[in-house]
Amino acid sequence: MSESLIDLTERRLLEREQAALDNPDELFYCSYLISHLNLVAAEAPETDTLFAQGVEDSLNSAFAVDQLSDQDKSGIQSLWQAICAA
Repeated sequence: MSESLIDLTERRLLEREQAALDNPDELFYCSYLISHLNLVAAEAPETDTLFAQGVEDSLNSAFAVDQLSDQDKSGIQSLWQAICAA
């Protein structure tokens, strides 16, 4: 696994978080994603693909039990896709 991909993804999220200081929804989405990213990174996935899939799996598992609104789930997923595409 490329350590730099984890670092790059986290940096992108932190930059988005800083840019969204006046947007509570975006701040929440960023912090939610950062926590899942850190959980997956701690498992030391061996490839970039496993890392990305691990984050997706972590989000889907959390969405199944967290009491998030559909808007929050959609916002988190959209942000994750934007971060991955950047």
